[in-house]
Amino acid sequence: AQLEVAQTMRPFVSTNATTTKGARFPHNMGTFTLRATTTFLSIGFSSSRGRRRKGGERGGKGAARNSIRRERHTNAVGIVGNDDGNGNNNSKNEPFTNDPKRKATDALLLSLLAGYSLQLLTRQKATAAFAKVNENVSNGQYYRLLTSAFLHGGLVHLFVNMYSVNAIGSAVERIFGKTHTYAAFTLSALSGNIASYKMSKYPAVGASGAIFGLAGAFAVYLYRHKDVLGSGAEEQLNALGTSLMINAVYGATSARVDNWAHFGGLVGGCTYAYLFGPNFKRDTFGRLKNRPIVDLR
Repeated sequence: AQLEVAQTMRPFVSTNATTTKGARFPHNMGTFTLRATTTFLSIGFSSSRGRRRKGGERGGKGAARNSIRRERHTNAVGIVGNDDGNGNNNSKNEPFTNDPKRKATDALLLSLLAGYSLQLLTRQKATAAFAKVNENVSNGQYYRLLTSAFLHGGLVHLFVNMYSVNAIGSAVERIFGKTHTYAAFTLSALSGNIASYKMSKYPAVGASGAIFGLAGAFAVYLYRHKDVLGSGAEEQLNALGTSLMINAVYGATSARVDNWAHFGGLVGGCTYAYLFGPNFKRDTFGRLKNRPIVDLR
């Protein structure tokens, strides 16, 4: 989650800070951890339920859906047939590939770990130099709008966000490919911190704006292709919607959560997926072809 820190360096109250000397997490960290864990576990559970349900369909509508599934990748949400527009299957051509290697997800996890390690090794001087602090951003240090996403306020904060990146990042990467995963994460981090900069006076650290963006990108993909993906997409959309509601309710009752960073990241991720993400349409022969609104291939 994204947490803010008061300018005077009281205990953490939301996100980025100029220093973490003497800072600590609130006493309700158990609730905070449970909320974040529940959010992203629900994605995996709904996916597994969707696969089991689909496996039991036979005849009638089930047969029709099976014919569609043969055009999809074996994973729960990926579509095979990333056509290059000339009738050639482009399933191995980044950035629209079902990528099981999760190189981007692992790289992002390592970058979050490296950022926190740098904070410790420099005795929080890195936090002072790279956190989202409005005064510094106003003075031209715009890099803080991105670098703050790789800093965290403690081990629990880091663990929760790494867990979330592992859960949602790998799902997005299987569909969008590594290039778009990097891009969606970066844009979401920037849009989240820009929203926080405009709407919140507190310093901030944390990757949750980017994580919300990845979740938003995943939701756009599911909604856009729910007619093709079937009940599994509906289940996962419901799980994501529930997770967003939990986060919204919790954020509204806690001064320690940077809701603007979450909202900005979500908008950024949804926008990126809508413009650049997979957009499969059937041609006159019934074949699925990828037609992104803005085609970067």
